[in-house]
Formats: sequence, structure tokens, C-alpha cells
Amino acid sequence: MTVLRSFIESIPPERVAFVFQGKQLSYGDLVLMTKKNESVIETLKGASIAIKARSRSELAVLLPMLDGVVNRILLLAPDISEDLYERFYKEAKITYEVFCNSDNLNIIPVAGPHNQHVSSSSVTEWIIPTSGTTNIPKLVSHTLSSLSASSKIDIQSGNRYVWGLVYDIYRFAGLQVYLQSTLSGSTLIIPDESKDLIGVINVLSRGMCNSLSGTPSFWRKLLMHGDSNSFNFLNITLGGEISDDTILKALIQKFPKSRIRHVYASTEAGVGFSVTDGKSGFPQKYLNEGVNGVKLKINSDNILCIKPKTKDQKYINNQQIFQDDGYIATGDLVTVRDNRVYFLGRDSGAINVGGNKVHPEEVEHVLLLDPTVKAAKVYSKPNPILGSLVCAEIVADTPDFNKIKSDLIKLCKMHLAAYKVPVSIKTVNVIDVNDSGKIKRG
Repeated sequence: MTVLRSFIESIPPERVAFVFQGKQLSYGDLVLMTKKNESVIETLKGASIAIKARSRSELAVLLPMLDGVVNRILLLAPDISEDLYERFYKEAKITYEVFCNSDNLNIIPVAGPHNQHVSSSSVTEWIIPTSGTTNIPKLVSHTLSSLSASSKIDIQSGNRYVWGLVYDIYRFAGLQVYLQSTLSGSTLIIPDESKDLIGVINVLSRGMCNSLSGTPSFWRKLLMHGDSNSFNFLNITLGGEISDDTILKALIQKFPKSRIRHVYASTEAGVGFSVTDGKSGFPQKYLNEGVNGVKLKINSDNILCIKPKTKDQKYINNQQIFQDDGYIATGDLVTVRDNRVYFLGRDSGAINVGGNKVHPEEVEHVLLLDPTVKAAKVYSKPNPILGSLVCAEIVADTPDFNKIKSDLIKLCKMHLAAYKVPVSIKTVNVIDVNDSGKIKRG
């Protein structure tokens, strides 16, 4: 795999690479910025460096300078606790902290026994911490090859696309958007991370964004916003959460000319596969035939296991990502129905109701069957007898909240076992999402 810098040098220099904070950088500007900092870059050969989250635009310009030069790049997202820094630096053998100020590359030596310079390598490891929602994050090592395995690289037609970045670029999903845009010579709009949803949508609209990847929760919020009419999308991608039929049908109806796909990916597995038939879940034949070189199976616990076509990824503390048969257990529960495989939710996220498991996503999907419900969140409430009870919050487009609650209870009883039916449904103005665009669950 060619290093990122070589890709950028092959793109027409006048093309706009990034748009952020009222500023544009062309691919030619990125090349000149790299040449300007050659002496500092030379110092970093073979080093293991850390980039702390300061701004998304900063990381966007740093990566072309560093890939293929440094041994490792540790990406520290804004939600990573500073208490973990020392541990991560030791595990990744970090030599320098790196940042960019006014187009100048700056480095700060890291003191300590882990400050070990290693031999130069043409293949840089990109170290991404897992989300750590249920335990301490682990450090996963990728390469440009594994991160770009699903990218459609076409420099000739790349100038047709203006991508928008609504994920955190320091995380796996954000890097996917960044690389898809950059490796094809497209334009990437990078909204300021401090902007709220309305501000982000306004920035994307002004920049004439025509390609966008986001979670189903983000797309629901965009469809509720009046400015959604200003978009003419060519590419729509959903990921990070379960894509249900409700949101897929809404996007198909709203943007009939767009190519719509939902992807399955994780930090450990990389990009597994995508589905483009407009339906939730994926065809059962994927389990037997695989898809685009990726193999899938369901284990005895009904958890989806995936064997990626690239195996560059690994935990840097020598723990195994892959099982002995080459598969990764994803932690996502699935069920097979009518020749299709459907996601139920994360095994670790189940609500325990009297010994019965309830997956919040399953209940949310039922609530969203009501056309007046624009967004839903299901959560647990402690109960001294049953352990937990199922509760829900909804954003509803109706003035009669009492009726909608009554209708939703009836709807849930039609589709769900009694222990899965919410005991409480509250109406709210907004359902919060995190930096990745996923529903905040706790």
C-alpha cells in the first residue's frame, strides 16, 4: 500500500482537499505544507508519536505528513480520559507528542522508560483505542491498508464528490470518511467540533455536501431539520448503529437519486461489509458465500463472527483479536428470519428483566414503526424485584402525547413479549448522541 503522502501528490494540486472554519486547503497546499516541515519530519523517522485531540482539521493535515514516516501514530480522541494517557504511552512506546500550529509541525519529546526510538518503517501503525463502553479501552493497531480496505479509490471521478465529516475523525468511523475522500481526491468538509447539529447541517449545506456518512440517529435528526431539503446527496452511508427499515425507507423516499448503503464495521474488525438493497439486516447467503472476500458465521451464542479479508489489525499488547479459526467475535447478537440476518443489539447492552434479556435496539425499532415517532431511546430503570424495567424516551411529531403513548404501548404488545414492553414512555424534545453520532446510553 502506497503511503498517504504519495496519494496526495498524485492528485491535481488545484483540487480542494479540506474545507473548515471558513478556510480551504487544496491538495497542492498539503504537499507544500509537508515540504515546509521536512526537517521536523526527518526527526520523526521511526518514532512512535501521539496526537491528542485538539481539532479535527489539525489531524486532517497531520496524517499525510506522518504516514510512512513514523512507526506508530496513537490517536487520542477527545473522550479519552487523560488518566489513561500514561498507560497508553507506555504500551505504544510513544516517543513524541505531535501537533500543528499555523501550518508548522511541532514536537514535544516524551520522557520516561517507554521513550524507545525504533528502526524506521515504511508501514505506519495507526493506533486507535476502542470505545471502552464496558471496560478499559484497548489499543488496536491498523495500517493504511486495513483502514482503506473498503475505500473506492477513483481519482478521475473523485472531484464529483464533496464529503461531510460528522463522525469524530480520531475514531475508526471518522477515519473511514477521511480516507474515502482523500484517497480519491474529493473534497472533505470538516465542521468545527464545537458546533451543534444545526450548525453542522448549515456548514454542510453551504459547502454543497453531496456525500455523507452518519449513524441512523444522525440521519433521523437531519431528516427532522428543515434544511434537509437543501441537500442533493449522491452517496448516503449509515453505520455505527443498527439500520432499521424505517430510516432506510425514509432516506430512499427523501433522496431517491442517492446511492444508499449501510455498513458493518468495528475498530477491531475494520470494515466488514455493506448492504445496498434498501433493507435492514443482510442476506442469509452472506453466511454461506461471504461478501467481497469477508467471511461470516454465527456462533453458538448467536453472536456474529467475522473474518476480514485483511488481517493487519491487532492489539498492541499482544492479546489476540482473532480466534484460532481466524474469526473475530463481534459481540453483536443476530437472528435469522426469512432468509435474512437481523441485528438485535450488543450482547453487553442487554437489559435484564427478571432474568430475561431485552435489547434496547429491538424495542426502539418497534417504537419507530409509528410514523409520528422521529427518534427513540430505550433504557433501563432499577427495580428491586425484577432487577430492571424497560423505559423509553421518544421524539414525536404529534400534539396529543397521551394518545401516542397509548398507541405505542399497543404497538409494542403486538410485536414484543410482555417483559420487553416499556413500563414508561416519555416525550422529549431531543435525544442526545455522543461524538460518534450514537445514542448516549448511560
